[in-house]
Amino acid sequence: MLARTRRWIESWDRVKDLPEDELGLYLVKKCRNGFQIARKPSRGQKDAWVTLLAEPDSTKDALSPLAMRMIDHVRRQLEHQGYDFDLNVDDTGGVAYAEVHFRSLTKKRPAAA
Repeated sequence: MLARTRRWIESWDRVKDLPEDELGLYLVKKCRNGFQIARKPSRGQKDAWVTLLAEPDSTKDALSPLAMRMIDHVRRQLEHQGYDFDLNVDDTGGVAYAEVHFRSLTKKRPAAA
């Protein structure tokens, strides 16, 4: 297993036992933090990628129910907050993962309530 995918798994394992409402907040904050860091002028980035979660010995179609609920939660929150993003679920080397790709480092107008 690659060191990168091992870190993804370790990161998810550290937080997945939080209550779901706290876990959802944590993952949305993780996305917003990645977005803000990428926006720093010194980085010169045009987009950003944030890995939300990863599960070993799995495929993208076999993520846990908790992981799927958190993916849906993050998608809804980021849409509501006006981010321009894709949320991808994929697998590599026996590790299934979900990642957010911020296509732009400027926010769209927030969705109407």
